[in-house]
Amino acid sequence: MSENKLLNTAVALLHSGKEPEFTSFVDKVTDYCISRENGKVFDEWNHETIRQLVAYHYLKGTLIVLADDAVEIQGVFMWYNCDNDYTWDFVKNWQPDNPQGDSVFLAFLFADSTQVWKKLALKLIEREPDVIHKKLIGCRERSGKPTRVDYPNKFLSRILKAKDTD
Repeated sequence: MSENKLLNTAVALLHSGKEPEFTSFVDKVTDYCISRENGKVFDEWNHETIRQLVAYHYLKGTLIVLADDAVEIQGVFMWYNCDNDYTWDFVKNWQPDNPQGDSVFLAFLFADSTQVWKKLALKLIEREPDVIHKKLIGCRERSGKPTRVDYPNKFLSRILKAKDTD
């Protein structure tokens, strides 16, 4: 098993049967993510690995799930606090976050619309206010391989300004 204690806790909780509401929630979020996936994000991951990913992000507080009034999921966002030199390998190797890191790795984002995407971004700012000033990094499939992407912080500032004028 991994050296990541929080991951081990998440996996144990999923399989203990002691928290059926938690397991049901994780399963619903997992199914949503898989249904919105384009074959590039979870390319090599099986259903159980994605379930563990969702449970792990839930426990570490880096999971945002938006739902409508009928409790149908409309968007999911997961991220990592890290250093600027992090790569996709730290995700695949289940390395723990670095809360004092200078960057945020924007890893998993699925949204049913642009409006939902903006709401997810606002929730991210609410939950991780330093995201406005930290470096934003991610990974995208380019030419058949994972490639690092550096995102400008401007788009978050614009979303905040638009919120203030609403």
